[in-house]
Amino acid sequence: MKILVTGATGKTGGELVKLLAAKGHLVRAATRNPSQGKTVFPQGTEAVQFDFERPDTFAPALLEIDKVFLIARPGDNRSDQVAMPLIDEARKASVRHIVNLTAMGVEKDENFMLRRLEKHVEASGIAFTHLRPNWFMQNFNEGPMYADIHRTGALHLPAADARVSFIDIRDIAAVASAALTQPHHEGVAYTLTGGEALTHFQVTQKISRVAGKTISYVPLSEEMAISGLARAGVEEGLIQRWTDFYRKIRAGFCEPISDDVERVLGRPPIMFDRYAEAHAAVWR
Repeated sequence: MKILVTGATGKTGGELVKLLAAKGHLVRAATRNPSQGKTVFPQGTEAVQFDFERPDTFAPALLEIDKVFLIARPGDNRSDQVAMPLIDEARKASVRHIVNLTAMGVEKDENFMLRRLEKHVEASGIAFTHLRPNWFMQNFNEGPMYADIHRTGALHLPAADARVSFIDIRDIAAVASAALTQPHHEGVAYTLTGGEALTHFQVTQKISRVAGKTISYVPLSEEMAISGLARAGVEEGLIQRWTDFYRKIRAGFCEPISDDVERVLGRPPIMFDRYAEAHAAVWR
């Protein structure tokens, strides 16, 4: 069995490649820069040229592939449009199973782009498993939120005191690995959350404890947040999408806790304290 992993240099895809390779599976890692594969991916991993903006890269990447881990570009408002042609090509290539990473709650909005993508996978005739994770814990140790903490010593977000059941990407990758390599996961959608729902006040308290210094959470109004993003030159469409996400957070949309991680893995999900301890050095 050979598995194609898209997003192989990203957070979840990179962790999944390592897991699959460690278990001896044949992994083809999709990347725009396959020449860097020897330094980025585990030994024995095949790096292949792949770019969602270049459909001509799809067929070669899918050659002799049995299963696909699909992660459409999460920060792109066109993620469904660029990924649908890959699904069509996978059907032509006789791919047997697609494990599709979308987002928690997409099934509640039939017009949301990631739900449209799920429906396209379902209509393809290929066996599927949908993974719907909540917000990643790892957003606090890299990316814009980490940059805010590093630069200001605080986290500034329009999340009020809402709770979020953050999930560690290691759990997402472990569930993806199980879905790709074990039976009885076809035709199922898993909602992936951590085992606790935390406010951002609690998050920064936990980060402060392992960092050995105070890191604060400063709740912003929606207007202040939008103004700050606009001043930073963020595209209007992405600002709107980001604003919609935080409206959902404030409404409690991201608070529920699912037991799907434990049902699939046979163990509880990684708790935030364990995540924070593993990444303490980046905040010190």
